[in-house]
Amino acid sequence: MTEAFDQVSLLNAQLNQDLQVRIGDGRPPLSWMQDALPQKLTGNFLQRFEGDQTAYGSAYGNAALREVITQKCRRGGMQIGSDQVVTTFGANHALDLIIRRYLEPGDTVLVDEPGYYPLFAKLKLAKINHIGVPRTTTGPDMEHLRTLVRIHRPKIFFTQSRCQNPTGTAIDLPTAHGVLQLAALQGMLVVDNDPFADLPDQKGTPLALMDQFENVIAISTWSKLLSASFRVGYLVAAPRIARELAELKLVTVVNSSRFSEMLTCEMIGNRRYQRHLKKTAQRLVERRDDFRARIEDMGLSLFDPEGGGYYSFLQLPEHCDEAKIARNALSKGIFLAPGKFFYVGQEGRRPSFRINLTRSDDARFYSFLRRELGR
Repeated sequence: MTEAFDQVSLLNAQLNQDLQVRIGDGRPPLSWMQDALPQKLTGNFLQRFEGDQTAYGSAYGNAALREVITQKCRRGGMQIGSDQVVTTFGANHALDLIIRRYLEPGDTVLVDEPGYYPLFAKLKLAKINHIGVPRTTTGPDMEHLRTLVRIHRPKIFFTQSRCQNPTGTAIDLPTAHGVLQLAALQGMLVVDNDPFADLPDQKGTPLALMDQFENVIAISTWSKLLSASFRVGYLVAAPRIARELAELKLVTVVNSSRFSEMLTCEMIGNRRYQRHLKKTAQRLVERRDDFRARIEDMGLSLFDPEGGGYYSFLQLPEHCDEAKIARNALSKGIFLAPGKFFYVGQEGRRPSFRINLTRSDDARFYSFLRRELGR
């Protein structure tokens, strides 16, 4: 067991699974996923998909899955064609494609702060100048966003309209309108990463719903709600952008996994998946209420008590040593995700931890926190 010292090592700590209490992990435990997975992965379901299943297929991805995505978008009010959908190896692959296709070393982009730390690592690797836009409970701080756009002329703003990681916040309608108006005026792309797009009853305004993919690229995945092992996600964009990203996907990885995509298509079309989503949403409400009550009982606060999705951002008193608490937790077999990893800059931020609500029911975490904070 080693301490996480940067974004890469924090991600490795999640993958290694060598600590028992994993409240800092980004994914839910297996017990939350079991009722979504078929009992048998055998059978002749592959025969129901047209074409040679051993071939590469289109760089856009499996046609049946793309049609499912297209119809889902249309039901949600987004009038798209299947030529606007490109499947990927999860949301992170979609982010990689966008960075590689539309950015060059030295370019400037904007990101949520606190925000999605794997994105920061990707941008750093690509030598992209990334600047944080302060996140509020209603989305990005519009005053800061306008100022940063005016000064830096960024090519892309990476954000999350719903269930933001790590705060659980959502972009409300006025803020969404402001973001899109600014993007249109400045010729700035907006990338909206929404891994909880299928989760019912989540607040927030999907940016593509208002923009209809004029300046927005929407990203999603089934890694959070179904299984990270399949590595199946997708992006939706204007036809030109979808074509350019499909071409880049072709020259870099040839194609995503057709078998994984066919299996995913089979699972999400099953009533079992819909029951799983409904059950997950209800469990999250119960878990969030319980977590909030426990935290408030200790005199602590949350970035957004009414947030959605898996995550909540625990705010600690100003005098707390976040790194020391994380090290002490590690010695007790407790994996925490320190707030520092979710910020581009460290000045002026509060000590904090990202909490995964699907893993927040372990009494050992609360006992540890009370001892550490003298509560």
